[in-house]
Amino acid sequence: MTMPSSTHIHTVASGAGPEDALKLEQERLQRLSENPPQEIFVVSDLHLGRGRNPETGRFSRTENFLADQSFSRFLDYASPGPGKLLFINGDAFDFVRICHYPRSDQEFEEWSEFLERLAVVKEPEQLRRAISKVERRFGLETDDYKSAWKLLQIANGHREFFQALAKWTNGGGTLLLSKGNHDLELYWPLVRKALEELLIRAGADRNTVSSRMFYCDDWVRIANVYFEHGHKYDPEQRVDDSDKSPVLRDQPSQLKLPLGIFVNRYLINQLEKLEPFLGSVRPTEKILWMLLRTHPLSAMAMLFRSLRFIRRAFQTSHVRDFFWYAVYIGSLTVPLLTVLAIAGVFAIARLRDFFITRHPMSAMALGALGILAPYLAAAFREFVRWLGRKKRRPAEVGEDEMSRGVYASMEKLKFPAFSRMYAVMGHTHDQDVQRLPDLDGATTLYLNTGTWIPIWPDDRPDLAGQVLFPFVHFWLETSREYHHEYEEWRDDRGKPAESYILEPPAG
Repeated sequence: MTMPSSTHIHTVASGAGPEDALKLEQERLQRLSENPPQEIFVVSDLHLGRGRNPETGRFSRTENFLADQSFSRFLDYASPGPGKLLFINGDAFDFVRICHYPRSDQEFEEWSEFLERLAVVKEPEQLRRAISKVERRFGLETDDYKSAWKLLQIANGHREFFQALAKWTNGGGTLLLSKGNHDLELYWPLVRKALEELLIRAGADRNTVSSRMFYCDDWVRIANVYFEHGHKYDPEQRVDDSDKSPVLRDQPSQLKLPLGIFVNRYLINQLEKLEPFLGSVRPTEKILWMLLRTHPLSAMAMLFRSLRFIRRAFQTSHVRDFFWYAVYIGSLTVPLLTVLAIAGVFAIARLRDFFITRHPMSAMALGALGILAPYLAAAFREFVRWLGRKKRRPAEVGEDEMSRGVYASMEKLKFPAFSRMYAVMGHTHDQDVQRLPDLDGATTLYLNTGTWIPIWPDDRPDLAGQVLFPFVHFWLETSREYHHEYEEWRDDRGKPAESYILEPPAG
């Protein structure tokens, strides 16, 4: 089945603003939805970062996606062609992990020349002056032309991945990208144009690539499948959309960022320069204990440098999210602050006299707190979850906030009559399948496609550090309704295999 073609929207050249471009892209997406492809392959949360240094072949320490060749072979197996859709359901590109900045004259020249191909004229010296002191420490902000440079760095470090996408579109396949919390920059028309140019550089046909790429800014339904990335149901990662705008009111060149992204930008990125993959460790209170064993001084210095910038997150967030922000940061910092307090008792004479001579019981309590801090943090996290389950009404659906949230969203929509419905999401990095209550008589399943980066799930020690390649394959059994298979790509076999998903822990 041939997908609908569409004239590409050259928003940069025509002068159309982001709102106009978004409206036109939504119209294209609607036409895609009205013409369901024969097959859909869904993956999510690839998190491509800076990738591999083209000169040395080494990966950046903040890179999490190491599967360029495996992904290419997976697309070869899927076999691009008319009637086939590849849907990357959010967080394809991790703009947050691009935490360096151009330094050399050659890098500024490359940036300027790349922007010129996108019909944006900025001289190298102008670009150099546009980088602030904070950006030199933590990475560039979310301006569209700076985001285009970040995407260029991702493409330079993941050439095989981009070549695989180019081969997919050249073969007649269609590509759909959903915006997640780590690639919010896909909102900018300039970034979408940059992606097209980078695919052309990777070998995509210039005359057809634009008509075969689509974008989803929120959610989309194709026949009986509802797709959404899912970060809006996560209190640490949802974006404040109270004014229905993705940009800051007083800084329209900057995107609104959720709480968790500030933590990643100003803290996790810095810590991953010491220990890779820390962002994937669960639960989060383990992170600083791991660092204290190997890089205690560097970890403490990074933490205190970063926290004053993370405060910006509270200033741009809803008060309703602050509790979860405090729990998240507290789980990271309480163990470290406890260690510092104990060290202070031994290092400062007045504290030593107060605790050891005058109040020895307090010294014992402080020591016990230092030993128990990680366990107390874990107990508090478990208690909060228990309270959530306790307050939940028996009639509520789903096993977590993600499935309940998407079910509530779907309940508000009007669907044609189907025998089954699917809610497909990503974001959590946890592969999952849940049976939800029927929607208008249709059997309803929630599917989460997990991630293609290493994982350390706290309830699956058998998967610690493993990289799985999960995907969901949909195909039209009739002219109007999809059925599915949940599988994992097995690169050593050259074919997929069944995915094994455990039910959640009891209680």
